[in-house]
Amino acid sequence: MPTDGLSSAGSGGHPHRYLALDALRGAAAFAVLFYHLHNLKTPDGPASALNAFDSGYLAVDLFFVLSGFVISHAYEEKLRASLSVPNFMIARFIRLQPVIAIGTLAGFAVALSQRLLDLDDAPGFFAIATSLPANLLILPNVLVPWGIFLFNPPAWSLFYELAANAVYAFGIRTGTARKSEAETGRRIDRALTSICFAGLAGLAASVVLVGNLDRGVVLGDWPVALARIAFSFALGLLLHRTRRHWMARVPRIPMPWLMLACLTLLAPAFEGAARAAYDLLFVLLLSPALVMLSSVTKPTMHQEKMAAWLGMISYPLYAIHVPIKHIIETVLPPGFRSLGLAPPGFVMLLIITACSAVGAAWLIGSTIDPALRRWLSAQILPLHAKAVPTPQPPQSHGT
Repeated sequence: MPTDGLSSAGSGGHPHRYLALDALRGAAAFAVLFYHLHNLKTPDGPASALNAFDSGYLAVDLFFVLSGFVISHAYEEKLRASLSVPNFMIARFIRLQPVIAIGTLAGFAVALSQRLLDLDDAPGFFAIATSLPANLLILPNVLVPWGIFLFNPPAWSLFYELAANAVYAFGIRTGTARKSEAETGRRIDRALTSICFAGLAGLAASVVLVGNLDRGVVLGDWPVALARIAFSFALGLLLHRTRRHWMARVPRIPMPWLMLACLTLLAPAFEGAARAAYDLLFVLLLSPALVMLSSVTKPTMHQEKMAAWLGMISYPLYAIHVPIKHIIETVLPPGFRSLGLAPPGFVMLLIITACSAVGAAWLIGSTIDPALRRWLSAQILPLHAKAVPTPQPPQSHGT
């Protein structure tokens, strides 16, 4: 989901930035937040029914398309030139890991507290102990198949995204090393098209067999998760690679209308065959359409700050909102009771959780994450430089 390098040299050497894509990602992150607040537990125990953003889980497929589009925009030329697969994957890990570590450690603290207090539904010590090292490395804990990312379930999508990043980078590097640029481009486009069709077949099978695409968080969901990342990430790469053929034909829609469209399309509640059909419709047509429309939209001067803010908080909001939800559910009602006060009801818990998640996302995105990434870079990059000597640049042959 998170991507760096949204700026690149456009025509005339001026930097180009897809600010509307930042805003789109932020709007989708809010839809995911409220989708997961469906089952916010009340002080009385059962979750309250909040029928809003019932299709919020489809934001993950939108994130995959966005990731493919922007990864191609930011890295393809570098991978074709000299960026190695290990260096690319280190850059991606540094970009993703600090925020995931914050969410994972917060979730670990909640799970361990629940276990020590012997609360209902608390995970066992084995699950807690084996999940922490794996999840901090953005790896699923296959020893706990019912909760591969026990402390921060949304991290499942980031694992699949990293895996897709690795396959993409390997394909670009190996293709570039063996063929001419034109032949390489054709081979990559054919490969991506084939992956899209394979992913489409998997998506169709998924909705037929399980009724929807809300899958990925447990180990047994891997076929559905693989189909989702294969189709949408490959489609995002293709959209960027073919952008010169369609960008001029796409209408320019004001950014606020695109944000409203995104939230509206992630809101519907369906059941049965209608649920399956809508999931396919969103992934196949509506999600790529949102990316295409947003990629050609230029926010006004007044909208640019909002777009940048939405982009900045989008990844932290996605990555830490579930642990924050669990903290508030676990701590707040007993805390009120210990003070002799009536615990807050569902609406108040919803407001507190949402505001806490957004506030934490802003703090992490603006201050903590950049600092942690600089620290992590300082730890990893020197070690990698020692392990892999820097290759000498080739002769320029007079150019």
